[in-house]
Amino acid sequence: MKQIQLSQPGGFDKLTLKDVDIPELGATEVLVKVNASSLNYHDLLVVRGLIPTSDKRVPLSDCGGQIVAVGTAQSRWEIGDNVISCCYPDWIEGKPQAKLLSFIGEHQDGYATEYIAV
Repeated sequence: MKQIQLSQPGGFDKLTLKDVDIPELGATEVLVKVNASSLNYHDLLVVRGLIPTSDKRVPLSDCGGQIVAVGTAQSRWEIGDNVISCCYPDWIEGKPQAKLLSFIGEHQDGYATEYIAV
């Protein structure tokens, strides 16, 4: 599959298109085929190197897609479900808490990819 990676220290000239394997699916995860993603202002700051992140980070914090596989212990989602991302993947419900506000595309790989396991 195709995936965009950002080399440090950042900059549009540091974005590269890579061929990588489709991610392996964990028991509680779903595999999403990313149909659309967007570049928002936060992503622009990450790509320009103004928000530091890891080398080879996959940018972009927003996407829409469709579930194409579900883990063996997953019962909430089904193949074919259309989904959108939440830029705070650890915040499932309730009031936001700082410990749950890890940011996709900054603290962990984002959606500039054809498939993602979440």
